[in-house]
Amino acid sequence: MEDDSQGKHKASDVRSRSALLTVALFAGICLGFMGAERVYLYNHGGAVATGGLMRSRVARSLGSKPANELERVLREVAPTGEVMIAISNMNLIHSESLTLWIQSLQRLPFKNWMVVAIDEQLRDYCKEKGINHYYRPVVIPGTQANTGDNHAISAMKFEILEEFLQLGWDVLLSDVDIITVQNPFDFLVRDSDVEGMSDGYDASTAYGEIYGVDDASMGWSRYAQGHKHMALNSGLFWLKANARTIRLMQRIAKRVNTERQWDQSVYNQEIFNLAHGEYTSPQVSVRVMDIYLFINSKTLFKYVRKLPLDQQKLPVMMHMNYHPEKTERMKAALKYFVEGDKKALDAFPDGSM
Repeated sequence: MEDDSQGKHKASDVRSRSALLTVALFAGICLGFMGAERVYLYNHGGAVATGGLMRSRVARSLGSKPANELERVLREVAPTGEVMIAISNMNLIHSESLTLWIQSLQRLPFKNWMVVAIDEQLRDYCKEKGINHYYRPVVIPGTQANTGDNHAISAMKFEILEEFLQLGWDVLLSDVDIITVQNPFDFLVRDSDVEGMSDGYDASTAYGEIYGVDDASMGWSRYAQGHKHMALNSGLFWLKANARTIRLMQRIAKRVNTERQWDQSVYNQEIFNLAHGEYTSPQVSVRVMDIYLFINSKTLFKYVRKLPLDQQKLPVMMHMNYHPEKTERMKAALKYFVEGDKKALDAFPDGSM
């Protein structure tokens, strides 16, 4: 009887140890998952400044209730967590630029794009036409009053972009004076926080170059070097959803709401100004898009159209940022690259008419 009692006691000990090991294994798996999630979030933006980013990535996978109307629309339009947007009002339908922007996209197979309508008229237009949209009314800040529709909308877009990033969606922002020829998501590298189109028109102006300074008054040390490149365009760029890009959008939005400055100048200052004194940098990493794929209108009209046809790349997106006659050039570029009419660009001068 004693041996039998001891055997039962040993069996009980084995079962207890087995249960403890099972619990420990389960806890280890959970901790490992949490650690992997933290590593993922760190690689996508370091320590997350808000809870929205983590909540959304987990919520999408668990199928929980959307946090707000924007997240509901994003889950429907861009369930993979990456979306292309244009921010506009109804005036840009009347001017045809937004109409051409939409038409160029409708012919392509990818569907994770939408219009952010900032007035009721455009919201209703999108509903009627079955266009993916999110209604986001805005109030133009006093600093941007009387600057024209395009500049006022540009100034407000940064706080709207922050709302997308907070929910965990990567965003490709496009002005409406842009036509899309190929799926841009197939051409993004995604190795940086910001990936944007340059206003540069060749390798040195777009990607950077060393320049010399000659100050004869310095004698032996009269020569020095600097580094320069042309501005990133604030009308075409991709943002990775992370703490750094959220901070960047917050800083730009604050400045354009309190300072009477061109949003593109503020955008570039906040990205490229070096930390110094009490000034801290958002510390975003930057990639410049291929200037012949994400092409500005100076590069197109002054250089690319004059190349032999077999040396011309098929653009992904074309931005008519250098020219005021935007819709005419947008239509011509579509004819040239999509319809194959190789005389469609001939009537336009290199610069403005």
